Amino acid sequence: MKKTILFFGFFFIFSTSSLIAQVVKNKELSFSFGPTSTKIKNKNISDDKFKVVDNNNGFNLGLNYNRYFKRVGYGVGLGYSTYKQTIYQKGLFESFSQTDKDGNLYDEWRDSDVTYTNKLVYLDVPVTLHLLLGTSTRFYGILDVGVVNQFLITGNYTMNGSVENMGKYATTNPYFNLVSQNNSYYDYKVELYEVKKDDTFKTYNLSGHLSVGLAAAMTDDLFLKIHTYANMGFSDVTAKDLQDQEYENVFGKKSEYQPTKILAFGLNFGFAYNIGSAKVKK
Repeated sequence: MKKTILFFGFFFIFSTSSLIAQVVKNKELSFSFGPTSTKIKNKNISDDKFKVVDNNNGFNLGLNYNRYFKRVGYGVGLGYSTYKQTIYQKGLFESFSQTDKDGNLYDEWRDSDVTYTNKLVYLDVPVTLHLLLGTSTRFYGILDVGVVNQFLITGNYTMNGSVENMGKYATTNPYFNLVSQNNSYYDYKVELYEVKKDDTFKTYNLSGHLSVGLAAAMTDDLFLKIHTYANMGFSDVTAKDLQDQEYENVFGKKSEYQPTKILAFGLNFGFAYNIGSAKVKK
């Protein structure tokens, strides 16, 4: 993906040095689809040493209407995009030299086997400005910049697994150790989780959009297109009524709430059909 972005970057620099002639298109319909590398970003999660984050690849597709005036234009569209994240909290974690309610010194343990998932599906409405690059009517570059209005179709959060609270005491008496680490009086217990929520995320998100691509003519009016793009969320996607809650790790240590934002980097393939006239501006 990084090599592809660099390739298009060099193409853009080269093309902008030769804008002597340009394609002048009137109206265009385009359809594109492709894989997306997505990320649901939250500082509380990334700073939690007891969790491992796996941001899964997503998918997107879109239909766009583009209008051109000489070598600049604008576009509006309708699209579909997915974001999925899996978070693992698995292992035997220790917090040394703790004091229980009776003043006894012990090492606190958490035997955790918990998996969290976040899945978001959006209806996208991009609004972009276009710049056509190059001197040929058959092969040229495209630079797009704009925003993407994202309306939530589904947003699911799940938490499944168990956490066992235990304590190992600094004593040579094995009976005390055994009784204490399994005694509910000391709050040592097994917690089971089976949570599924669909009200964790806001229904609207606004993202910035930047893309660089190429178009090659197949006929006078039909073009093959390929482009790479980046979308960066501006706002917190977490539901407003959850934004004042402190974050708590596996040992119950709390920290200030941090916003959750989404990012996407994609490579799209598609076709564009010219439904207006096309000329060459020299």
